[in-house]
Parts: sequence; structure tokens; C-alpha cells
Amino acid sequence: MAQHQRKLSNMFVQPKFQLKLSLIYMFVGGLILCAVGLVVLQITSGVEDLMNNNPIVDFRVQGQINDLMLQCVQTSLLGFGIFILFSFVFALVVSHRIAGPQVAISAYIEALKQGDYDYHRNLRPRDELNDIMDGLKALAPILKERDKNLVENQESKKASNEL
Repeated sequence: MAQHQRKLSNMFVQPKFQLKLSLIYMFVGGLILCAVGLVVLQITSGVEDLMNNNPIVDFRVQGQINDLMLQCVQTSLLGFGIFILFSFVFALVVSHRIAGPQVAISAYIEALKQGDYDYHRNLRPRDELNDIMDGLKALAPILKERDKNLVENQESKKASNEL
């Protein structure tokens, strides 16, 4: 079975929403990376100063250099951990803005399938999928009217068949 190749242009189904989220993610990630980079740069300049000011690198200076390099590694790992935490929280918030409305929309569709056209379920203003819910709300009165006409037609046919 051949795999279907996706085009890059097909990846942007909601460009405004997708680009906004991507820019937020890149901006915060860039800030974290810059902050970690600046701290590491400051620490490595301390190493450079130690080496320039001590022509003979003795055991004490080597210990200080090792301590500074350990700080570089710890800072890098801390920055990575912060970025992972941010990524998790960001993904959780974004998925909540999509998964929450999905539950509400599914409940609304079930109510429509059961013939409850007066069922009301609102999404939060900042939730995604509001366009879909608005479309379903516009569809409900149309379905209600169609079902009403269908029942009336069936009843009139039944009455005419009885005569």
C-alpha cells in the first residue's frame, strides 16, 4: 500500500491559530535558550579569567575551573528541564482548548441525534472549535423544522390512507 505524501501547504489547516501557537512556543523557547546561554557565557568567562590571571594552573585553579564547568552543565540541564516543563504545560493548555470543546460538541451531537433540538451547550469564548459549535447550533433549528415537516407528512399520508 503506497503512502500518501502530505504537502507542506496542507499542514496549515488553520494558519492563524497554528502560527500564533508556533510563535508563542518559539518565543518562549528562545527566551529560555537565551537566558541559559547568557548564564553559561558568564560562567565560561569566569573560566577564561581564571586561566588568564593564573599563568600556572595549579590544583586550586583546576578545582575552580571544574566547579565553573559543573555550573555550566547544571545550568544547561536546568534550562532544558524548564523548557521541558514549559512544553508540557503549553501542550496541556492547547490540548485542553481543543479536547474540552470536543467533549461538549460530542454531547451536543448526541442530543441532536436523539432529537433534542433545544439542548444548549456553550463553549468558553477562548476555546477552539467555536466555529463548529456555532455551525451545529445553526443546524439544530433546521433539523427540528425538517423533523416536524417529516412527522406532519407521515401523519397526513397515514390519514389519507385510512380514508
